[in-house]
Amino acid sequence: MQEILIALLVPAIITVVFTRVTYNTFVSFALTLLFMWAVFGGLDHPIHLILLTILSAVVGFYLSKKTQKQNKKKMK
Repeated sequence: MQEILIALLVPAIITVVFTRVTYNTFVSFALTLLFMWAVFGGLDHPIHLILLTILSAVVGFYLSKKTQKQNKKKMK
């Protein structure tokens, strides 16, 4: 149960945080997937955990793109 919650929440949060640090959504998405791969120990876990992690990272990518657009509008 804890692994499912981690797979659902952590990648989205990490993607947004990495975007704030690197100022690049693609770099943050790649770093998040690499980080979660290291946390989960590669491909040794069930496929549903891997898919949930990727889905959460995609949601985080969407949220970080959205916040970057809002920040660019505020800067103008």
